[in-house]
Amino acid sequence: MDHLLLRAPGTYGKLERGVLDNPAPEYLRDVAHTLGLSEQEWVVLYGYARGEQPPFPLADSSRTTTPRHWREVITESPAVTYISDSLWNVHAYSRGFAALFPGRRVPHNTMHWMLFDDSARTTTLLDWENRWGPVAVPQLRLAQVRHKGDPVLQWLTDRCLADPLLSRWYRSVPSGHAHPDGAIRPWRHPEQGPGTVTMCVSELSGFPGLRQFQMIFRTDEGTAPEYPESDPRTHDPAGYYPPCAPMP
Repeated sequence: MDHLLLRAPGTYGKLERGVLDNPAPEYLRDVAHTLGLSEQEWVVLYGYARGEQPPFPLADSSRTTTPRHWREVITESPAVTYISDSLWNVHAYSRGFAALFPGRRVPHNTMHWMLFDDSARTTTLLDWENRWGPVAVPQLRLAQVRHKGDPVLQWLTDRCLADPLLSRWYRSVPSGHAHPDGAIRPWRHPEQGPGTVTMCVSELSGFPGLRQFQMIFRTDEGTAPEYPESDPRTHDPAGYYPPCAPMP
């Protein structure tokens, strides 16, 4: 194995025994490719070796596919939800998500739509210059750092830099503003009118690079109900477990 990976003798043996100190992500990727691991096996290998989720999928991001069971769950879901990859390509979506767009025309790539589609910038994404553009551009810049050389991201970046306003945000807005989870932003629904969308984002376990977005749309007149958190230390509605001593 060391010969195949062009590494010093004993390197792979240390990895197998769990004594290789902080193996590089690129080395682990080469090991996974050599062994022919699946995406799920890649997640396990990376977790054992570094104690965290892998920063990129094993497959080339342009060829990432969504498992059939996830496509079915998302397509049949009554919620406003969709799955995209690390390039913002939409893989599956629900009817509720399609209803957010004029004519129910779901964009193939949400980043391209947010940044370059005229109807998105002027009609659907309300207050685009303050609430959408300046937070979408840093996401693109961060993705290009993580996936250097990806042609789709490079094409999006080139178009971004050719736009005077977008290029200013690209060079000036910190990437720390990038992650969309928990964001509440204004949106014009084609049937219900102006309101807001709350975004909840999670990664698909065992499929690095794939993310599920779940969105809650509320009209401007709507109010968010309160949902009290259930404390598992003190609540056991089914009575399955013995009482637990309160945690300090």
